Amino acid sequence: MFDGIMNAPYILKELLLALKDLYQKDQEHIIYINKLPLTQQDRELLLDVLGRGSVRIYINSKTQPMEYWETSISGIWVGTIYDREGKPTLEIIEVNYFPSLAKSYKEDIEEGLKIFEERIRYTVREILEKAQD
Repeated sequence: MFDGIMNAPYILKELLLALKDLYQKDQEHIIYINKLPLTQQDRELLLDVLGRGSVRIYINSKTQPMEYWETSISGIWVGTIYDREGKPTLEIIEVNYFPSLAKSYKEDIEEGLKIFEERIRYTVREILEKAQD
């Protein structure tokens, strides 16, 4: 049953410690799974122990689409970042309240602010023009 298992037990232990650190110290942790020597059996064991939760996040970016899903262990997320052709370039397991790469960054909010202000100006102008007709 455990033939071919190499590093999964160590990763599971690391995730347990990281989850305790998140709970006690608000300390986030990321493991870059595709950068580690893992067998197919390691991957299967990790996913089996972590299970799947009910939250899935898909970020539809033209340059770097990504997908996250929460495991059945709240606070542990599995993420995959893809290239333009849809091939996985980075696979991670993140211990966090919410995936760090899925949150809005200040630069994105700055751009969103500009777009939102322009939309509001346009909408108000349209409403006022129609009111004058």
